[in-house]
Amino acid sequence: MGQLATSAAAPQLDAIPGGEGKTSWIGTLGDFRLIPALDRNEKNVAFAATITGKLVLLMLFGGGLLIQNSWRNTTILLAILGAAAFLPNHRRRVLTIGSLLWLAANPYWFDWAVPQFISGSSPSTAGWDFRALYGLSLVALLGLAMAWIGLARRHPALFFCRRPLVTLLLVYSGLVMLASFTPLDRVRAAAWIAIVVLGAYLWFLAYAVSDQSSRDPDSPLSEIGTFHPFWGSTATPLPKGAAYLRRIESKTPRDLAITQLKALKLLLWADILAFCNLGFGKLAHGMLGIPSFQDAFDRSAAHVPYPGYLCWLVLLAAFAEKIFTISVWGHTVIACCRMAGFRALRNTYRPLSSRTIADFWNRYYFYFKELLVDFFFYPTFFRYFKRWNRLRLAAATFAAAAVGNMLFHFIRDIRYVAELGLRRAVLGFHVYVFYCCVLATGIVVSQLRTSGRRARPPFLGGLPAQFGVLLFFCLMQVFDEAGRTHPITMHFAFLLHLFGIGG
Repeated sequence: MGQLATSAAAPQLDAIPGGEGKTSWIGTLGDFRLIPALDRNEKNVAFAATITGKLVLLMLFGGGLLIQNSWRNTTILLAILGAAAFLPNHRRRVLTIGSLLWLAANPYWFDWAVPQFISGSSPSTAGWDFRALYGLSLVALLGLAMAWIGLARRHPALFFCRRPLVTLLLVYSGLVMLASFTPLDRVRAAAWIAIVVLGAYLWFLAYAVSDQSSRDPDSPLSEIGTFHPFWGSTATPLPKGAAYLRRIESKTPRDLAITQLKALKLLLWADILAFCNLGFGKLAHGMLGIPSFQDAFDRSAAHVPYPGYLCWLVLLAAFAEKIFTISVWGHTVIACCRMAGFRALRNTYRPLSSRTIADFWNRYYFYFKELLVDFFFYPTFFRYFKRWNRLRLAAATFAAAAVGNMLFHFIRDIRYVAELGLRRAVLGFHVYVFYCCVLATGIVVSQLRTSGRRARPPFLGGLPAQFGVLLFFCLMQVFDEAGRTHPITMHFAFLLHLFGIGG
């Protein structure tokens, strides 16, 4: 089914204990390893399985966390990770309690400014206590989620239990329409509270309700523990839902020791990349004076663009910083997940080595790709065009990389509807729609070109293919970065300016 359709498509050599390869070509020269293969040494594994070894690992891990986190957050994380390490038989309970504790300590993990922005323009909602409303809305959502999950366990044939994502999207759309067109200020403000909270947890809910159709689903309370777990995530669940966690949970003390050693290695790599990112930023923007992408785009939109060569440097610097940023963040999240005893695949794995567009998309943001595959690719692939394999693959890929991608980002950036109004927000979204369609086309073409083709020795080590893939995604930033206030003609003007065409 191509690289888009399977988790195994990402050749992550550290996917299972004992299977990790070299950290990266950057960190290896011959047999030299920048980070030692701690998990392959049986003495290290035996030591990590002891009480003393677990304490040492937690201390070292805490030191790595401190590089990127405050003392407060590091202390809370270590307390939860310590409980998971020393109470392996109660790991899922620890996950639930830890996630709720983390939410209480860091409640504003998603954008809560939209309801306050809406209420600020209305005297009838000026006296609302938004801190109390925030807490009540979270409690209400988690309570309704547990009720829905319990109902799906008892009555799986009901439509809204069989099709949780369709149900969620219908409810969400209804709330957006209500907030956009109701003349009642209080109703509009209440609708926006529901929109923001539901949007933050929509994909977690979809995974949780879908899990109830599996052979051995988790209890509603355990499912709640996977909603924005304590190790971190965005609106994209990392790593997926409860069904995936059951599959990757460490079952033996040796598995746990290996997984935690891999966690320490990954966190160390994240810290190294964080320092590289900091140094790169100082070099690019400080010493060399390369502007930010947004600054360069705004100048182009104002018809006073930077010289073409400088715009190329801007684009390359922005692309490198995106790779650094998502790698550091994703590695840190997955390292914490592994430290809790779950053998999760990396979120970003050597994207610069990709030789096809589909492979890069698979490696760059693995769990976002998995979300789109689970909820858009598979339903399309297994329902439609069963007699035409190539059309079937293309349709399923477009459903995921185009339609699913659009829906996800429209929901994620719902603040534009509050700021611009529904009509302008939808019309302004045409730039990202174009981006998604080009991306999906590129993925389809790369899949169809490689499907059924015999493996050949790569020309010059595959460097021309890798260069073409990186150039494609680098240029695609022109349609991926800016907001919704500029028409697509402005984006094309910036793109053409890179090649010396136009003013």
